Parts: sequence; structure tokens; C-alpha cells
Amino acid sequence: MTNTLQAKISFVESGMLSFSIVFLILICGGCASATFEPERMVPTFQSQPQWTTGRSVKVMAVTGDLKSRRPFPFTGPEFSNDQFRRAVISTLLSSGLFSEVRTDRGDLELYVSVVSQDVKVILGQETATMVVGYKFTDKFGNVVWFETYESEFSSVTPGAPSTRMVKIREGCAKENLSAFIQGIMERWPKE
Repeated sequence: MTNTLQAKISFVESGMLSFSIVFLILICGGCASATFEPERMVPTFQSQPQWTTGRSVKVMAVTGDLKSRRPFPFTGPEFSNDQFRRAVISTLLSSGLFSEVRTDRGDLELYVSVVSQDVKVILGQETATMVVGYKFTDKFGNVVWFETYESEFSSVTPGAPSTRMVKIREGCAKENLSAFIQGIMERWPKE
């Protein structure tokens, strides 16, 4: 009787172990292949702007909270400050709003701070949110322009969980950068 009970317990334990392994594979499936590409975060613009600032800009290092509030298995991989900075630089270059976009010098300095970032999964729909502050200062440190944008991007696309998370995080960053450029076009101080 004891051997039969031990055999049943052993079977249940091995079943739980198998379930746990399968669960982890499903949660982290594709983790190794899911990578962020700053180019996919860059919004597309229909045409060149009707005006430009006529100034060059130095893009400073991105700061802030690029870590989600929940641990990795529930939020997927996260992009780095450097990856987001590269997306900001590419966005500014493709917008045509500045005479030059650099990392070493400029008439203006752009400070980018990620205030928050999160991913929520509700009934199979994954939604990424992010709040980012953008501040331009002149060479004396005076604030020329400052705005904060909240963005959201949802998806129910099939694929490995980490690949889906990368896509929604990139989509959310793209939405945020699009709002940033739109804000410059609408609210930049005209001289």
C-alpha cells in the first residue's frame, strides 16, 4: 500500500514539474529571439514640416524608469535607455524640424526622462503604456520647451509572448514619439 501511495505522489510531483516546465516555456517562449530595434519605434511622417526651428539639438542620455512595475515574466523584455535614445535621435532626424541632431553639441539640449512604463494583460489583450517627459534647454540652461506625453498601444497578435511584448512596447514608444513631434509642431515657441 505504501509503495502504491509513493508511486502516486511521485507521479503527481513529476506531473507538476512537467506542468511548471511547460508553463515557463510558454511564458518565456521566444525570449532569446525577441529583440528591440530602435528603428521600429520611429514614427513615419507624411511630408516634411512647413517650418523648422532652424536650430541644432544635442540629445542627452535618456533617464528615468525603463523598468516595469511587475517582474519580467509578466511584462516581457524591456528596451534600454540607449535604445530609446537612438529612437529619439532617428525620430528627430526624420522629422526635419531641426537643422542638426547630434549627441556631442547643439544650440539646444534635449533631456528625455521616462516617467513610467508598464504592460497589462487582460483577457488576452496586451497593452503597453508609457509616460515620457521631453525638455529642451538653451545654452544657458533656460527651458525653451517642455511637455510630457502618455501613450498606449494594444495588441492581440499571435506569436511567442516575448515577441508580442516587444511589438507592443515598440508600438507604445512609437506612439509617444509621434505625440512628441506633433507637440513640437503645434506648441514650439515661434520667434
